[in-house]
Amino acid sequence: MEAATALDQLDVITAQTYGTIGYPHDAWTRLRRESPVHFMRTPGYKPYWAITKHADIVEVSTQPERFRSAGRFILFPEVNSGATVNLEENPPLRMLVNMDPPDHRDYRKLVSGWFTPRAIARLQSRLEEITAEMFDELAGDGSPRDVEFVREVAAMQPLRMITELLGIPREREQFVLKVTNENFGLEDPDFQREGETPEERLVFIQEAFAYLNELIEERRREPRNDLLTVLAQATIDGQPVPTFELFSLIFLIMVAGHDTTRNSISNGLVALMEHPDQLEKLRRDPSLVETGADEIVRWTTPVNHFARTATEDCELRGRKIRKGDSLALFYASANRDEEVFADPWVFRLDRDPNPHLGFGIGEHFCLGAHLARLDLKVFFRQLAERLVSIEPAGPVELLKASFVGGPKRLPVRLRLRPR
Repeated sequence: MEAATALDQLDVITAQTYGTIGYPHDAWTRLRRESPVHFMRTPGYKPYWAITKHADIVEVSTQPERFRSAGRFILFPEVNSGATVNLEENPPLRMLVNMDPPDHRDYRKLVSGWFTPRAIARLQSRLEEITAEMFDELAGDGSPRDVEFVREVAAMQPLRMITELLGIPREREQFVLKVTNENFGLEDPDFQREGETPEERLVFIQEAFAYLNELIEERRREPRNDLLTVLAQATIDGQPVPTFELFSLIFLIMVAGHDTTRNSISNGLVALMEHPDQLEKLRRDPSLVETGADEIVRWTTPVNHFARTATEDCELRGRKIRKGDSLALFYASANRDEEVFADPWVFRLDRDPNPHLGFGIGEHFCLGAHLARLDLKVFFRQLAERLVSIEPAGPVELLKASFVGGPKRLPVRLRLRPR
């Protein structure tokens, strides 16, 4: 039992734990209660401070000058000394999530106009069409149907929306999905490339960059009304965006723009099946998605952690943080913080207010938060309007990863009304 385990030996980071039990909420609850800022020495990982309280994560996240994102921005197991790729200290991508000011501001500005509430609102009619078409196919003649919900349902709506926004053709959707699975499933044998070294397992990034190079060259020759065209022509301080940073930015939008929403949808469905009273309320009143989308994000927290590095000696909740120390910000723990949420262990679609950290906080607040909310609202509203019945059709299999979390397989038997 967790209560009999020394705090230093609690496992809140290994992929095996996440793939077996899911998010380690029992361990986080103890840490929040007994040592909210706790120095961890997990075997196979470089030491880090586990930050588990809402207020502390907000404090760290809103001081980028003291806690930088560059460098170790995700906790991965230590690599063999002979490897040339270190996923923590020298990531193979330079994205918004591991940039600091002023670069973070400059690169975010290139695309932020496409993700404002007003810009996202203009996408709603197309998103409604995409979702309805997907449910039409699932409904068929109205008979019950067995589906693997993650791959066949949850992945498709946000994937199609983000690829259309970028301007990636539909025939390459499965390539994008494969790259995404390999990126977020780096620690999961089901999604890893064959190979003993990080270099061998990261070939998918090279393949993605090669494809992005084709697309960018095409847009420079033949501009279109899509985000790829905007990025192909983008400049910073009057100069073209460097290729590595440009491709890294597109890669981030391409994969993060749908994977976390897929996890929210999949885990959100699990939550609704485990809380049939909430599912029934949603079916009776589909407008509950207006608050329910954020409750699903709070409950599922698809991005579990990011890391920061202290740039100076400092103190957090009485603990001495040294320059160069890593801090892991466990958002899923913060979203159960008893000091912030009334009844944090209750899944309630009408929860309001809901100051969750599922989209982060501060300058790194999720660029696609407005799109993710709209995806969830449209998906679950249409599902509620058409759902006749749904039940598990086999065991849930969880992703073996501590960075993002959710089911990788979710077999269900569902019946939808034809339109």
